[in-house]
Amino acid sequence: MTIAMEKSHVPSRPVTSRPGLSDKKREAILQGAKAAFLKEGFGGASMDQVAALAGVSKMTVYRHFGSKEELFAGVITDLCQFIVAEDLDAIFAQEPQQALRAFARKMTDIVFEPDTAELHRIVIAESRRFPKLGQLFYQTGPQACIDALEAYFIRHNGNPSLKVNDPRRSAEEFLELLRGYSHLKMLLGIEKKPTKQDVDVRIESAVRHILG
Repeated sequence: MTIAMEKSHVPSRPVTSRPGLSDKKREAILQGAKAAFLKEGFGGASMDQVAALAGVSKMTVYRHFGSKEELFAGVITDLCQFIVAEDLDAIFAQEPQQALRAFARKMTDIVFEPDTAELHRIVIAESRRFPKLGQLFYQTGPQACIDALEAYFIRHNGNPSLKVNDPRRSAEEFLELLRGYSHLKMLLGIEKKPTKQDVDVRIESAVRHILG
């Protein structure tokens, strides 16, 4: 049985909400959407269900988010909100070693969050039925993180403490070192969230890779 997308539309860039609307309602909608997606998956969750969980009307949901895909992007963006938050500038204003450690800590907090892992599983499971879902997830989450770190490397080109020849590749390698096989095992249900000690080792390894 084919499940049609509701008002199918994937924006060219992630859209989190429409301007001028209640922040409290938006947050309630995002929390309701996350609960619905985690319980039913992307295909099974409906805008009616999201509205009921958020305690708002279906029309209100659509006023904030124009489609279910846009709503899913909002949930992912909400998990990764530090990428566009003011504290990202503060992180990158530090010396490279401190900046990379702080950025890595933020990243691992997101990557190893159980809800993030479950949403990742949903994307993998449903990407055949909804091919653009994977693209949306990647653009809203991993790509945004890579873009932010790449921009930092470009701005600090020439800093002798940074061993970066290719900013894009270095950003990708840094993030991959943070995830490693712990993330894969978590996605497969083999292991739970890694310990703080395990994460600390990954962070130091990734930082050394960039600092040389």
